[in-house]
Amino acid sequence: MRQLLVLIVTCAMLYGCKTTKSTTAVDFSLEETLWAYSDADWTYQIRFAKNGILETTHPNDTSKENDIWQQNGDEVILEFNDGFSKYTGKMIAPNVIEGTAKSKYATWQWRMERIE
Repeated sequence: MRQLLVLIVTCAMLYGCKTTKSTTAVDFSLEETLWAYSDADWTYQIRFAKNGILETTHPNDTSKENDIWQQNGDEVILEFNDGFSKYTGKMIAPNVIEGTAKSKYATWQWRMERIE
């Protein structure tokens, strides 16, 4: 009887406290990470800086002070030029984000892979 009790207590300790949550892309903040962005026309780098500020190496971005980002779980929103272009994406892995962007003139698909 004592052996059965020890077995039950051991099993409860090993399996009763086990979490069912798996490690996913949403388990970390994008803040201060660097990514390689690409779409059909462009390839450049994006850093998710503190306070929701985006830093990019896009050659046509002449108003970098109004580029922002938000993260809500695995959803990511980027806005460039005071919202002229809005990028909505999803973290499909800890090192990959994919999504759709839209401006007044076009809609396109994009992808980012984490550099650091």
